[in-house]
Amino acid sequence: MLQAIKLRKSIRNYKDSVVSPQHIQNIKTIINEAKPLFDNIPMEVLLIEDGTKITDTFKGLISKYTKVKAPHYLAFTSEIQEGHLENIGFIGEEIVLKLTGLGIGTCWLGSAIKQDLFKTLFTVREKQSYIILVAFGYPVKPLEQVVTRKRFDKSKLITSTFDPKYEPIIQSLIDAPSSINSQPWKLAINNNKFDLLLENRNILSKKILKDTNHIDMGIGLSHLYNSAIELDYKVDLKKASHKDIGSSLYIISAILNKD
Repeated sequence: MLQAIKLRKSIRNYKDSVVSPQHIQNIKTIINEAKPLFDNIPMEVLLIEDGTKITDTFKGLISKYTKVKAPHYLAFTSEIQEGHLENIGFIGEEIVLKLTGLGIGTCWLGSAIKQDLFKTLFTVREKQSYIILVAFGYPVKPLEQVVTRKRFDKSKLITSTFDPKYEPIIQSLIDAPSSINSQPWKLAINNNKFDLLLENRNILSKKILKDTNHIDMGIGLSHLYNSAIELDYKVDLKKASHKDIGSSLYIISAILNKD
């Protein structure tokens, strides 16, 4: 996963060719094996092999950021419960990183299609709602390691000192994608306990990114979790009774241990 995190970036230009049958089968396995953050929240990942079912809905002025044309898409649906957005981000980014490992490009799309329209095109399970899309396919340019990213300095994201051994894990979180690169995460680290908080950077982002930043928190947590697992840590994710810190909203805690 650490290598996939270094390679992952939002891809908005795809080859016209569809993904190979072998890769489609790999993707189905990846979806089936993906680990949710909260397994008590009913959700589903829909593999949309015929991407024209989505792209044919793109009308008028098209934004390359919100309406990316790709040969295939993943659609995420869920029951609306506390934590369902973080759950979608967590499981979705695991899938994204594993697709990256196959050389497949991806891009999270927050507002490519409206809820009502989506339900006319695809079957959504009872009590579930459409949440978000991920575009995917073979990128025009092969994936390469991203050397520099536009990211906040660690001092803006971490509220305490930390053991240098956690540096690769923290960097993995920092490298995670977020809506309009808002980077809403904040970490309060106490020894081996990582409290993940959502930081609304300004009033505008709090209003406009109200839901998508919660998905971002799940995405960032997936980077933190999977990088720690790869570095042989046992990771316990726990929702603790916790007070928010200033303007930062507490989301969840990750406790890292080694045998």
